[in-house]
Amino acid sequence: MTVALLRRDEVAAEHTWDLTHIFADIAAWEAEARRVEGALPDLSRFQGRMGESPGALLGWLQAWGELRVAAYALLSYALMSFDQDTSNQQMAALRERAFGLFSRCMAAAAFAEPELLAIDPARVESFLADEPALGIYAHYLSNLRRLGGHVRSGEVEQLLAAAGDALGTPYGAYQMLADGDLRFADATDSAGAPHQVARGTIDELLEHGDRALRKSAWESYADGFLSLRNSFGALYAGSVKGDVFLARARGYAGALEASLDKSNVPRAVYDTVIDACNRNLPIWHRYWDLRRRALGLGQMEACDIFAPLAKGPAVSYAEAVEMVCAGMAPLGEEYVRVARAGLTSERWVDIYPNRGKASGAYSGGGYGTPPFILMNYGDSLTSMSTLAHELGHSMHSWHTNRAQPAVYSDYTLFVAEVASNFNQAMVRGHLLAQGGSREFQIALIEEAMSNFHRYLFVMPILSQFEQQTHAWAEAGEAVTAERMGELLAELFARGYGPAVRVDPARDGIVWAQFPHLYSNFYVYQYASGIAAANALADGVLRGEAGAVERYLSFLSAGGSRYPLDALALAGIDMTSPAAMDRAFGVMAGFVDRLEGLIG
Repeated sequence: MTVALLRRDEVAAEHTWDLTHIFADIAAWEAEARRVEGALPDLSRFQGRMGESPGALLGWLQAWGELRVAAYALLSYALMSFDQDTSNQQMAALRERAFGLFSRCMAAAAFAEPELLAIDPARVESFLADEPALGIYAHYLSNLRRLGGHVRSGEVEQLLAAAGDALGTPYGAYQMLADGDLRFADATDSAGAPHQVARGTIDELLEHGDRALRKSAWESYADGFLSLRNSFGALYAGSVKGDVFLARARGYAGALEASLDKSNVPRAVYDTVIDACNRNLPIWHRYWDLRRRALGLGQMEACDIFAPLAKGPAVSYAEAVEMVCAGMAPLGEEYVRVARAGLTSERWVDIYPNRGKASGAYSGGGYGTPPFILMNYGDSLTSMSTLAHELGHSMHSWHTNRAQPAVYSDYTLFVAEVASNFNQAMVRGHLLAQGGSREFQIALIEEAMSNFHRYLFVMPILSQFEQQTHAWAEAGEAVTAERMGELLAELFARGYGPAVRVDPARDGIVWAQFPHLYSNFYVYQYASGIAAANALADGVLRGEAGAVERYLSFLSAGGSRYPLDALALAGIDMTSPAAMDRAFGVMAGFVDRLEGLIG
């Protein structure tokens, strides 16, 4: 019998996040929205005046900072309320209103950066010297000057900001389609029993020991996306074209260059990451062949990637909290105390899947709110590891928000994936050090390889896919679902090698399953992040002098430094291939250990 997911109103309150930390209810949200809307016209009083005096410049930076924080709190509440149940039309409407209000806020402030750039740099320096309170904005102003060649006139900036709501439509429609409207046929196990396939259950089904169920679930999931592939293709093509439009509007050669420049990351770093992932594909080929032999298969398929080689333990949410807290103990009592409270009594986490809930997992919230976590927890080592990952993001935000003013609370994606993967590496290292049964060790290494698979295999492949789709759009070529499917199937065939059979249609539709692609050149940063994270965790686990303090300094830096400089605080140089190669060395060690355990 199929076990149906609970409706949102059937979920126990203690299993949900507590959004009253942001607003007590919808009425409070409405009141704050009216206040923010009413404050927008007042921003115009700064127009044309920021270069008058240090006080005028400080007044603008403080006023806009406060309003932006308020607007982001409104947006966060609406987004998370919607993600609880994407079929809830009231929350869908609230989400659209929040997006619209945020875009109006950005449009109302669009005059500011062109004006700031028009102030003579020497005058800005004198303002900083004369007004100590301006000191915290020094990096922001310096970074703005660095990007100055790509900041347009006030009129154009206002137009680009106003277009943000419309340009976000493809992603919004994707969420509605993938999480709200898309339905999948039930999967069938070897006994003929049905199992419900959903965005929140697919990972658990693909980890099942019954190959008939895994294959049926994989096919059902892929076929669901294939049934709407032209719609998904049109949405993603729209997102790609939006990236290209914004890059060109700001004078960049392409969307990749625009993304990298925003974080001040050299193109060579991106190329180093992708090159390292391609150079090390033979490690993956060895791993796939090891799995093929262990599973007794002539050739694997994608449905076998997560097939258990040993019976992994069931890990309840409460047990996962204990594992994660024990793994993070080397970071000190405060880190563990705050994390434990967030995972339990403070209710940062929305724990289990329910009907209509957004898929996957993420850390959300904003400056002045708890760093909330969305989960679709499934009582497994994989879910435990995902919880550790998202807690890494949340504790990054917690340390940043405590140490930095709001202007630096928005750290870049490039460093965000370091903190999340660091937590996984720490918890994994702790558990492996405990030893345990052969089955537990195998299951733990499989969890590690699953994580590496996502970040050092799938994400680099998707980034190469992303690079090509953007190149098509930049050349004025068609970006169609059929063409994208053929491209991705080719990339997977090269990545899998001879041990894994590729299903061109079903492997080729994987691009439609990743909302990450709607964030311009985000996905490669998972690979760079896991590399830096494993290097950092290795130092802490080995007890290197100063490793903990350096890492906590990195967490507290937030956006107050460029990402490569923030990583340098922790002793990581991402301009060199060393960190990437070290990560693949760790992965090769897991393959060695797994081979020894399997025999």
